[in-house]
Amino acid sequence: MARATSSRPGTTRRRQRWPDGYDPENTRKSLITSALELFERRGFDRTSVQEIADHARLTKGAFYHHFESKDDLLRHIQDEYLEAQLAAIQQIEVGSDDPKVRVAELIRFSLTSVAEYRAHVTIFYQERRYLTGDLFAEVTRKRDLVEAAFAGMIQDGLAKGAFRADVDPRIVTFGLVGMCAWAYQWLNVGGPLSVDEVARQFSAMVLEGLAN
Repeated sequence: MARATSSRPGTTRRRQRWPDGYDPENTRKSLITSALELFERRGFDRTSVQEIADHARLTKGAFYHHFESKDDLLRHIQDEYLEAQLAAIQQIEVGSDDPKVRVAELIRFSLTSVAEYRAHVTIFYQERRYLTGDLFAEVTRKRDLVEAAFAGMIQDGLAKGAFRADVDPRIVTFGLVGMCAWAYQWLNVGGPLSVDEVARQFSAMVLEGLAN
């Protein structure tokens, strides 16, 4: 599956270059990359705005030109990961109406995204508690949409008789989300098993357990 980030609005637009060589889009990306590295390694609360700017070889003024606060940057990082999830789920839903195929693809994408967005995923699960107010509400809303899509695919399989009727779709959803998400703690992309092979084994366990 193509990386979901390629479908995000604005990623294909031409970069605006200023006469003095300042590149706003590249500056923003540099700050995000710096924050990803520092938040993952040191944690959100132990990383300052100045350190993010220094690590990106930029100024604190450049940071505040692009982000209102460190919290705003954390929200943006969370948003990138969730938007990628939602875009991929939409592709999966369009690609097949077979519940078993959809669940297998959902597992495969979830593990692929852990490999591709490891820093995002780590920060999502370990640092999102620092978001408050509207920023927390927005991230929570999108997280709920992702979990609802997981649940919807399980419910669709039950409705079509593809999955056993004695399972609780809510419990299956929690198990599926947790199993895939926790892979950020141990998944080794350079290990003896490829991400696709891990996904195949996960799918076998889940779909055999759900088999009607």
